[in-house]
Amino acid sequence: MIPSNKVTWFQLPADDEQRAWCFYGQIFGWSQEEVYANKTTTGAINGEIVRRSGELKEPRLVIRVDDVDGMIERIIHFGGKIIQQRTEITEIGMVYASFEDTEGNAVNIVGNI
Repeated sequence: MIPSNKVTWFQLPADDEQRAWCFYGQIFGWSQEEVYANKTTTGAINGEIVRRSGELKEPRLVIRVDDVDGMIERIIHFGGKIIQQRTEITEIGMVYASFEDTEGNAVNIVGNI
């Protein structure tokens, strides 16, 4: 079971995804196949290397939550700003949103549809 309110994924932006995968593979032994197989290791989180974009310029944490809509309300209430509205990814049964915290960090939240 994936725990709630914990960092469960990360995203590393790259201008050249294959070059970045090669770099991290050579340094740490990471592979796309292993990451997307969702193998779990105690004390570790998985992540991905994705194309750098206007929305994803810096590494980003992903926090799993039970209620994305409720969490959006809490984020706003406590001074955060929603930068990507609730978005469903029906193919994998997930919903996510992105927010900026009070210190300017962009973070994703994700949950089940």
